[in-house]
Amino acid sequence: MANTKKIQELLMTSIFEVFEKMFFVFLEPLDEDIQYDMVTSIQFSGPVKGEIRTYLSRGVASIMAQNMLGLEPGDVTDQTLEDCAKEALNMIAGSFLNKLDSTQVFNLSIPQYEGKTGQFNQDKDSHAILNMTFDSDDQYMGVTMNLETEKN
Repeated sequence: MANTKKIQELLMTSIFEVFEKMFFVFLEPLDEDIQYDMVTSIQFSGPVKGEIRTYLSRGVASIMAQNMLGLEPGDVTDQTLEDCAKEALNMIAGSFLNKLDSTQVFNLSIPQYEGKTGQFNQDKDSHAILNMTFDSDDQYMGVTMNLETEKN
């Protein structure tokens, strides 16, 4: 399996590509704890198995939905935010796994949404191999990833 630095580079590339191409949102890495309003998660299995979780501020999710769907701010509903957050994570996971090993088959779960509010601390999840935060015009996003090698 690739080393953690390589995995982080692949995941960051996938995040940037999805946010820029699908949502016209430009993220900058941030080395701070952030406030979030919603959490999404997706599991995957194959040559490696694991989970990716995103932690989004309502502001960044709203901008994503507006840009992707051409909505006015007042037309963005909670259901739209939930669907947009899950779709973003689905695209990030698919892109990451393809970049990790395009010759292998991976199985993705259906993205799950949790309507939580809290603070994302980069050191919070000691089981995650990656904890990253991002900023886009003072709107925030965090990502964690857990990986384990499949045992044959």
